Amino acid sequence: MLSSLGENYGWRGDGQVIWNSRDPQLFSPGKKRNVIFSAGRLWDEAKNLAALEAAAPEVRWRIEVAGDASHPNGTQLQFKNVHGLGKLRGAQLVERLATSAIYALSARYEPFGLSALEAALSGCALVLGDVPTLREVWGDAAKFVDPDDHRALAATLNALIEDEGEREKLAARARSRAAEFSPRRMAAGYRKAYADCLAAPHVEMLT
Repeated sequence: MLSSLGENYGWRGDGQVIWNSRDPQLFSPGKKRNVIFSAGRLWDEAKNLAALEAAAPEVRWRIEVAGDASHPNGTQLQFKNVHGLGKLRGAQLVERLATSAIYALSARYEPFGLSALEAALSGCALVLGDVPTLREVWGDAAKFVDPDDHRALAATLNALIEDEGEREKLAARARSRAAEFSPRRMAAGYRKAYADCLAAPHVEMLT
């Protein structure tokens, strides 16, 4: 994303990456159900939850999707192949993440992916859109699929469904990786950024 700022706005100043975080005490694995879960704005083409709707007929497990189906233009998006849960409260979302075996987010664009981080802390195996930012964050701790290849998405999900051992290994790697994105690390990043700004004779800020 730092490189993207330079490419899109022609900015060539110094920059620091401050990783997002979530408090790991808020999330923990529960007894896993044979369910694939996802969350986000259903109408958002960047989140691309429509990919799960397209892949669902070929996927062996139930797919549950939480999020707002009301587009800002007033239309209501209707999915038929996935089970829509509507908008969930915080505690409900935590419970779904804790009990879902796989978290799928076939995003076309994602600056970081807080929902994937929450899912990883909850012990979910991750299947994510193959975009540079998500690869940078998760590396070998997730499976990546072309956001527009619905057959590949279904095949990747089915492969994890059939291989419990691989699913558990992937979930363990994701949880270990998620632990690196701690509130302490994020706070330290902000402290350093503010200190550098105060120490600099001239600061050019991009907001």
